[in-house]
Amino acid sequence: MVKRRKFLGALIAPTMVSSISGGPAVHANVGPEPAPAWPEENDPDYWDRIRDQFYFPRDEAFFNTGTIGALPRCVLERVIEDMRTLEATVTRWDYTERTPNWISGYSPELPLREKLGRAVNVRGRDLAITQNATFGMNFVALGLDLKRGDEVIQTDQEHPGGTSGWLMRAKRDGIVVKLVKVPVPPRDPDEVIELFRQAMTPRTRVLAVPHIISASGIVLPVKRLSALAHEHGCLAVFDGAQVVGQIPLDLADIGCDAYFSSPHKWLLAPPGNGLFYVRPDRENLVWTTLCSAEWDNHQDALYRFMQYGTGNKSLQVGLDAALDFYFRIGPKRWHDRNRALADRLRSGLKQIPGALIRSPLHPELSGAVVVYGVEGVSAEKLEGELWARRRLRTRSVGDPLGVRHSCHIYNSEAEIDAALEIVSGLARKA
Repeated sequence: MVKRRKFLGALIAPTMVSSISGGPAVHANVGPEPAPAWPEENDPDYWDRIRDQFYFPRDEAFFNTGTIGALPRCVLERVIEDMRTLEATVTRWDYTERTPNWISGYSPELPLREKLGRAVNVRGRDLAITQNATFGMNFVALGLDLKRGDEVIQTDQEHPGGTSGWLMRAKRDGIVVKLVKVPVPPRDPDEVIELFRQAMTPRTRVLAVPHIISASGIVLPVKRLSALAHEHGCLAVFDGAQVVGQIPLDLADIGCDAYFSSPHKWLLAPPGNGLFYVRPDRENLVWTTLCSAEWDNHQDALYRFMQYGTGNKSLQVGLDAALDFYFRIGPKRWHDRNRALADRLRSGLKQIPGALIRSPLHPELSGAVVVYGVEGVSAEKLEGELWARRRLRTRSVGDPLGVRHSCHIYNSEAEIDAALEIVSGLARKA
């Protein structure tokens, strides 16, 4: 990515680019908007200064990262810069090594994959950069050799992007999709493991569940579930759409067979970026089902899953910038901040009579998402009141769950306290 930027910068070094029509020259204005100064490491207002790196208004709070992350200024400006530059220099692309690829879908992008691999502790060659988590689910569900009667175990709380491919296989090929009812919230990890242990049979071939359940915020004990699956001779596949950038993720430690995620959520990358991982000794078990020229490439086996035609390369540039932003803050500092804000919200809600916490309180089952309601107040009304009173944007996940409150680095303690004040007032009136 750095090489690409240097090349394009040199290519348009003159401030004017001749128009094809022979008319007036056009300016190639590709410089990013200057961002506010980056805080010093020991700045007491560090997180307040980090908040300056985002565009949305200071009097509004964004607590809906579980749907889509807010892009840092540096990420958005990198995407815009790259798109403008490509348009200003499109005539220079000659398909040789002298010019970088102008489009995605036709290059293995190994340096970017290596950088993404650093964030989740696997080799870059074992990752594919896709469009979103749903791509990964489909690659696994449609790519495995499964026959009629083979069982796939899931939860009763799957996101459509984590289950629809399996349901299609059930309708088309007669596989069996079994749903484990997970309590909301479960007591502890042991309860979760026992529920899945009881569901296993000799016909079970795949355990395919969320790492973090989207609506309820439950963090499943995936390392233990992976071991459980392997004890029963089946594959462990995890939907991590809500994970990368929310909580620490070490794919090598989890030991799963496949994993997929959406960096456009908690990693704050542009929409149109996905992560798909397959363990090296399982790569040949998954057929390529979205095929182009590299569909049978087993030298770079995961490239098979990202070589599917023309895409917007500038979105991958945005992913690169998002990773730089993540590493500049530091993974531990980033995740600790998420956790501290969510713990502040959980602690405050526990003190409010009538507040109903639906997501787990157990530290191993909880992350940066808090799902809660107010007794006698609908989820829709609670979402509306949080916005109307203090411009706090959460997301209703329906009754009886309530609202999903996603806590991220651009949020503040004062915004958490404002939410608690509103909840307390609604609870007193209910």
